[in-house]
Amino acid sequence: MTITVALFIKYENDKKLEMISNPSDRAEVSRKAVASTGGKLLYAYGTCGEFDMMFVYEMPNMAAVATNMHLADATGMSKYHKIIPLFSNEEFVASQARAGELRDDYSAVKAG
Repeated sequence: MTITVALFIKYENDKKLEMISNPSDRAEVSRKAVASTGGKLLYAYGTCGEFDMMFVYEMPNMAAVATNMHLADATGMSKYHKIIPLFSNEEFVASQARAGELRDDYSAVKAG
C-alpha cells in the first residue's frame, strides 16, 4: 500500500538566487529524487508566502518520505519543509467511523 503526502518547501536564499540566475525545473528535479526512493511525483506547484513550492507524492512508505527529506536537507536545498499525510475522502470517512467505534474506550489524561 502506498501513502500520499504533500510536501511544502522553503528554499534557502542562496538557492533561490541560483534559480533566478539559472532557471531550473524543480518538478523534474523532485521527480527524479522521489523516483529514486520508489515514489512518484503526482503534482508540483509554485506557491507564494510561507513556502516556495508544494509537491504531492505517492510514496511506498514513511521511510521513503524520510529518505527524501534527508536528501533535501543534506544538499542544502531546503531552508525548511513541512510534510502532511493525505487521505482519500473514503479513508477520511472510514477514520471517522472507526473513531466513533472507539470513542467510549478512550479517556483523556487529566492534567494535574
